[in-house]
Amino acid sequence: MKTNQLTTFFILFLFLGVSCEKMSENEQQDTDFLQNEWKVKSIVNNNKRLVVPSVRTLREEAYVLKFINDSFFHLATNVNYAGGKYQIVSDKNIVISNYQTYTEACCETDFDIQLLSVFEGVMSYFSTGNKLIFRGDNNNEVVFQRVKK
Repeated sequence: MKTNQLTTFFILFLFLGVSCEKMSENEQQDTDFLQNEWKVKSIVNNNKRLVVPSVRTLREEAYVLKFINDSFFHLATNVNYAGGKYQIVSDKNIVISNYQTYTEACCETDFDIQLLSVFEGVMSYFSTGNKLIFRGDNNNEVVFQRVKK
């Protein structure tokens, strides 16, 4: 009888160990997007989809999002920069806070203004290998494509 209980306990222990290991792998996979750089492809603001303007930008890294470390991000616009803090608060939810823009030159484009107004607060996120989507209030969203290095 004790042998059956020990065998059952051992099997449960192995099962729980494998389940926890798989959960850790999934959790790691869910935040893999933090290791990449992401270029803005489009935004949805007030039910209107806007794509990145095809005009020539002043810098190569325009509209690129970078996660600097485990709590800060950097986002270049056409002529200026923005940045702040981020925190993954639960599975598939991120908070963007302490958001600031750093003006290097006058006058953000209309697309830049719309982008910056959408990219703040509590958002859900969805990540695949090459695409990252942040979705906020009123179905506003920012769609990114992974930058190939």
